[in-house]
Amino acid sequence: MLEKIFLYAIAGVVIVFKWLAIVLAPTLGLGILGLIICDIRNEMDIKLIFILMSLGALSGVILAEKIRRKYGLIEFDGKLIGHPEIDGHNVLASASKSNK
Repeated sequence: MLEKIFLYAIAGVVIVFKWLAIVLAPTLGLGILGLIICDIRNEMDIKLIFILMSLGALSGVILAEKIRRKYGLIEFDGKLIGHPEIDGHNVLASASKSNK
């Protein structure tokens, strides 16, 4: 019984981290955009960076919830990691066919 509780706790932590990773991507992206805008304008505008990061966090939450409801966080991550073109399986298969 204690093992099941431990496994469910670990699974919950993994799911929370995957959800946060999806939320953090647009948050950090828009934060970097804010820093680039501040560099172009030659003044540090903390309000601009905060507004852009807030918009990124809001869009990240919406994106993460859409992914969670439509695909599931684990399945979505598995599709990204196990894609044949990213993994290199497709390249190896096409190379072996061309050698024959």
